Amino acid sequence: MDWNEETFLKTYKGTETFVTVEREYYSLFLELLKNEQLLAYIRFANDTLGVPPLKTFILYERDLLGRDVFHERMSPTAKRGLGACFGYLYKFLYGGYESEPCWFNDAETGIKTASYFKKI
Repeated sequence: MDWNEETFLKTYKGTETFVTVEREYYSLFLELLKNEQLLAYIRFANDTLGVPPLKTFILYERDLLGRDVFHERMSPTAKRGLGACFGYLYKFLYGGYESEPCWFNDAETGIKTASYFKKI
């Protein structure tokens, strides 16, 4: 996967703090990009079931791996930053997708909405 941090930061202005200060979430996302099998599952859930990739990612990290980071409220910067990562992944790296917001309402992280991506 050709993740280009410089292009990401230029495309999604305002994510600098997410990439530098709230690095824990960004690092988890970068780790995800190395896991082709998990990415395939996330993409299947998005494409076939309409489940936002962010939701699948959080539930996997929290419920299956037991990561503490998703057992606490996320800052607005972290929520937007992680959403931007998935937006960049689907719109620019996978290509041919547009985002559709949907209700997520995760009490632990404080995320109310997340986007799923439909093929154009």
